[in-house]
Amino acid sequence: MAKYRLLTQEELSQLQGVFINFLAANSITANDWEKIKTKNKDKMNSLIEQFSDVVFEKTLANVHLLEKRLPGKLLMYELFEDKMVLLGLEVIGDSPLDFTNEFSISELSDLFINENLEISFIIGTKPLFEDKKKEIFDLMESGAMISRNEELFSALKKLKESYSPSEN
Repeated sequence: MAKYRLLTQEELSQLQGVFINFLAANSITANDWEKIKTKNKDKMNSLIEQFSDVVFEKTLANVHLLEKRLPGKLLMYELFEDKMVLLGLEVIGDSPLDFTNEFSISELSDLFINENLEISFIIGTKPLFEDKKKEIFDLMESGAMISRNEELFSALKKLKESYSPSEN
């Protein structure tokens, strides 16, 4: 049984070259793979499970930042060796900003300066336990995506530091 989940057909097709290398590293030729697919479904599924776990293990080992975007809410998770820091922003009421769409940092700043938005910050720290990768995986399965947008995370920190509810 896979530790995480099986890669989808689409994910497998995108990783076809890597999968071929995985099979070769396990001494399975193209002809062997074709025979396994038709005659030994259990072995085929076992190899796909192993490959899926390898892919997720390598991917999750390098995650430093996650983001989850909802129409009125942006959540960002900064990951450390032993803890996860959550910094999020929720717009209360109607807003012209939909976090599921792409936006620039300046657009975000302009909205908070020019619109009379009521916002709430979501802040938290959670220790990461024995299986950090599994916790990250679970967040991703719930809709969080790997982010490399350090600038957005920094802007969110600055906005939180400068925000005063009495200004709105």
